[in-house]
Amino acid sequence: MVKKVIFALINFLSIAIIAAAVAVLCIVLMTKPGKAPSVLGYTVLRVTTGSMAPTYEVDTLIVVKKTDPAEIREGDVISFYSLDPALDGAVNTHRVVSVEKKGDGYIYQTKGDANNVADAYDVQSEYLVGKVIWSSLILGKISRLAANPLIFIPVILLPLSVILLTNLIHTVRLAKKITREEEEAAVREAVEELRKRKNQEKPLE
Repeated sequence: MVKKVIFALINFLSIAIIAAAVAVLCIVLMTKPGKAPSVLGYTVLRVTTGSMAPTYEVDTLIVVKKTDPAEIREGDVISFYSLDPALDGAVNTHRVVSVEKKGDGYIYQTKGDANNVADAYDVQSEYLVGKVIWSSLILGKISRLAANPLIFIPVILLPLSVILLTNLIHTVRLAKKITREEEEAAVREAVEELRKRKNQEKPLE
């Protein structure tokens, strides 16, 4: 019983890993170049600089929720496509220090918590990705390790391959067992049919 539970758990985990990998791959492929992948209005990013320390250390995984520009307030941490030429349109994550209404949109002045001055380029609301709602340094470290081929292959890919191979072997054995049982059942039915015919053909005394 315990073995069956463990095997079922391994099956579930392997399927979940494969499904997640396929989903992430599809999302990345369908995302336009230069845009951050988003699912149901949520974007997952990893902090790559120390400009938001100590709030968000390097490698921290952050979840950004798509937010109405009108709901952004001073003190919120937002992710946006930066107009800074040094960042070449990459996504940046800084804290809002002021909000200004301009026409139908908004202008946000931002600043990294670890920086002494505000960003040189303001953020236009049309370039807003969303507001940071959750973060995890541990998951960020894990995701960075998983992205490293030297780690991904031996730690994730090989165990996953073993799980898939084990499932394949189990499936083949199960198929053979079912086939054998069906053949044995067919033989028993044939023998039983022969016995019935033999009994019917016996002459009456």
